[in-house]
Amino acid sequence: MFPKLHQRNRGAGRSVSLSDLTRYTLCALLIFTPLARASVQDWAVAVIHMTTLFALATFLMNNIRTGEWRWIRTPLDQPILALLILAIVSTIFSSHRPTSFQAMMLLVNYLVIFYLTIHTVQTRSHLRQVIYVMMGMAAFLSLFGWFKLFGANPFPWWDYADLSQNADRMTATFGNPDHLAGYMEMALLLISGLTFTGFRYLKSSVMICLIFFMIVSLLLSLSRGAWIGAFAGFSLMLTILTTNHYFKKRRRIAAVCGGVLIVMLIILSNTPVVERLLTFKQKADMPSFSGRVLVWGGIVDMIQDYPLIGAGPGTFATIFTQYQPPGQKAHYSMGHNDYLHSTAEVGIPLIPIMVWMMIGFYKRGLHKLKNRSRLVRGATLGGMAGVTAILVHGIGDFNLHIPANALLFTVIAALTMAPQPRSGRTRQPSHHEPRMNADGLCAEVHPRFVSRQAVHHRIQMQPECEDRHPADP
Repeated sequence: MFPKLHQRNRGAGRSVSLSDLTRYTLCALLIFTPLARASVQDWAVAVIHMTTLFALATFLMNNIRTGEWRWIRTPLDQPILALLILAIVSTIFSSHRPTSFQAMMLLVNYLVIFYLTIHTVQTRSHLRQVIYVMMGMAAFLSLFGWFKLFGANPFPWWDYADLSQNADRMTATFGNPDHLAGYMEMALLLISGLTFTGFRYLKSSVMICLIFFMIVSLLLSLSRGAWIGAFAGFSLMLTILTTNHYFKKRRRIAAVCGGVLIVMLIILSNTPVVERLLTFKQKADMPSFSGRVLVWGGIVDMIQDYPLIGAGPGTFATIFTQYQPPGQKAHYSMGHNDYLHSTAEVGIPLIPIMVWMMIGFYKRGLHKLKNRSRLVRGATLGGMAGVTAILVHGIGDFNLHIPANALLFTVIAALTMAPQPRSGRTRQPSHHEPRMNADGLCAEVHPRFVSRQAVHHRIQMQPECEDRHPADP
């Protein structure tokens, strides 16, 4: 009923299926959202909804055509269901239902993207495609950010006259340099995780150059929250790399880390960056930081008045006017703390749900680091580090309330939670070849050809033998 599309992929010599179209639509969202001023405006959010609906329609049509309705489970299924129920209840009893309904629909949109990513990125080739799109966008934002920072912006539609206060900080297509930095830190750590997993020399050189370029861009954003978040992400990455025996390239790690330190020292010699660091120590003289602390106190008062189901998703900007501390000139429509902000909107039960999600996320990620595929290990390592960075950054900012950053976060989390991708070959294993389960470990071996002791020895020797296989990328 729904035949394959007749468009041909010349490189691969095959037709583009509806499943491919779903994945390409997700990649289009990854390209669109950062370019549309981080998609913070209503028209951009409407485009996200329509594009996601199209992706979901193609996915469902493909399932109808093939008759495959297998649900791929993840450790986040149950906490996501709990979050969805809490958000629905909070919306029903919201102080402003229309606003809460819009916020609820955006949350549902992110969840649809999460599960579409898991169900359509099923081979290592698919995984590379999505990762390359994210890498390409990060490289473009860094390059364009340099042009714009030094007054050579060739695109007037990305020249925001209403945000002239950020002229001395890198913003690229974003309106807020802190949000650009949040996007960059996630992409930077994802790319770094892939670099440490065995790329060939040419690709490694390109990736390392891109990493240095992005680090410079991150520093020029002058976002202290992003610096702290990136430091936390790199700390997690280095801890895993130095303690996990599945990663063998210790010399490359040391060289890259040394290079990162040298670049950071050079950039930090720039006067604006030094001044930014010095002001971080002088908290009493920082209106922005002291203002945020006062705002956090007001949010705590708001949570005490709406403890169980919150004031309603998306209602913070309206309700917080009653709790904003006196003497603040600016109107705080955001809490500058993702955790307090979200808890005020949907209630204290969100806290155990977030802890549940984090436990499931890191537990699954650490398990996937044992996979014998270098590509899978690299994407998982980079994904865990990138998620860690944005979670730490969220303590002092609201990056997860920015659609471009929230969507990137969703896709990276989905790639980390997804099962072992297939190699892309259609040939089924023969009767004497071992079958691999979703975690890349041996699931069954025909007893006629391999003994139980041999299977156990094969599994135990996988880490030692992994360097004999060609690199996945």
